[in-house]
Amino acid sequence: MQKALAGRVAGKPTNCITLSGVNSTQIIDGKAIIYRDGSRLYVNEPRSGAESLRDDDILFTRTFGSQLCSIDTVRLIDRGSRFPRGFVSLGQFVPYTKVKNPT
Repeated sequence: MQKALAGRVAGKPTNCITLSGVNSTQIIDGKAIIYRDGSRLYVNEPRSGAESLRDDDILFTRTFGSQLCSIDTVRLIDRGSRFPRGFVSLGQFVPYTKVKNPT
């Protein structure tokens, strides 16, 4: 996770992010999910189930609107067998932005 967040600073945690801006996700084994929204990264350390996260999982998220929020759950699907293998309960989303170099 340190490599992904290098050169970035944390902002104020938020309960929801807008899904339409999310370009990609990255799983940090046993720890967190990183959601990329343009140049901003949102790190979510789940409230429960984080120890089940594996880099090769498929994340299956069912939402009831345009946002992903800290009350949502994400199902983990095994990439090889395509069988469900658990879920995580999301926590708050911590935004990380690149540090601007003074010129």
